[in-house]
Amino acid sequence: PKLSGTFGLVTRSTIQLKHGVILGAFLLGMAPVDRVQVQTFHAEPALWSASVGAGCLVPHRSVIRGLIDGHAHSFELSWSKKAAGYWAAHRQHPYWGLSLLATEVGASSHIGTQITALSHVDLTLHGRWSFRLGGGLGWTQKTWDSRTSQGRERVVIGSAINGAAQIGMGILPDAQATGWHRNLGVQLRLDHQSNASFKQPNLGTNVVSLSLVASLLRTAPLRTAADSGFVTLAVLPAPTKGSYLFLGLGRRQPAPLENQENVLECGYEYRVGGRSRIGYVAGGLLMARPQNLGSSLHAGFQLRFTRVHIDLLHGRYLHRWQPEENQYNRVVLNVHLNRGWWSRLVLHTHGFRAHHPTLGLAWVPGNRSPLYPLH
Repeated sequence: PKLSGTFGLVTRSTIQLKHGVILGAFLLGMAPVDRVQVQTFHAEPALWSASVGAGCLVPHRSVIRGLIDGHAHSFELSWSKKAAGYWAAHRQHPYWGLSLLATEVGASSHIGTQITALSHVDLTLHGRWSFRLGGGLGWTQKTWDSRTSQGRERVVIGSAINGAAQIGMGILPDAQATGWHRNLGVQLRLDHQSNASFKQPNLGTNVVSLSLVASLLRTAPLRTAADSGFVTLAVLPAPTKGSYLFLGLGRRQPAPLENQENVLECGYEYRVGGRSRIGYVAGGLLMARPQNLGSSLHAGFQLRFTRVHIDLLHGRYLHRWQPEENQYNRVVLNVHLNRGWWSRLVLHTHGFRAHHPTLGLAWVPGNRSPLYPLH
């Protein structure tokens, strides 16, 4: 259907709710094809929470094992609220939010402190059990530096500003808790920082921690004094399918003392899956770096939020960049901009070794947007 996006009706009484539902049904009836799914849900307060955790730096490379001199400790401040729109209509209790995390990783001489700013989503598994997926930017205190002997010993990471990712699972505080015990939670997390080989070295850091979470403050939904409550009507976006053209420019450093080089890539993808929150992608890629050309085919899955799509792709080279490179993986963050235009942030890897990051644009033929009725 051409009716798409997140459409909210806010009502303050039974009569207004009735009128809102009638208006929503009328708009749905204007959709020329197929059937639009809707779901109503009550607004909930936003939640401020804090957590303290302890864990360890994972020695995923043998050289890291000798750098560890203690346990990792962390403190995180988070804000979260119940989601609306696409995923709210598909799942029972999705939450999204922002977090600021400070971690002493347990390698004081070679890594020091890391600070991370994240956007995350918490997906309900069962009851208060949830799965967290987050991403953002991080800062590392101590990095590799060729100018001093002490700096050359810091072989874990070469840049102060890095990409950051977080995954976790646990029991989170209840946004509508009535008992004290439901204001507390526990979460097992993995926090990662690396720069995708933008600057060498790039071993990256992985910190596993167990955190105790406590709610601090609840912020009531915006409403007037006369409101007794309000209901939101969420309408799913149009199906995601069809062609997708993209162009991107990346940068990498092959080795710590070598010069950085640019990477240019362009390609075509076809997406299927309709309104499913898990879709499928297949396509081809052309790549160029100094004195090297490459081409490939790839396919994979697409995790779909309302304005954000995350691709997990695996591909094989038709024309290799280097003899030892015959396959690759890609993680793509697609963020909708306007009409048929999307921005793209790509991590291209060979196995678990990052090759380069890419920043680019994509366009959907026909200039079709998943939210175009709102533009």
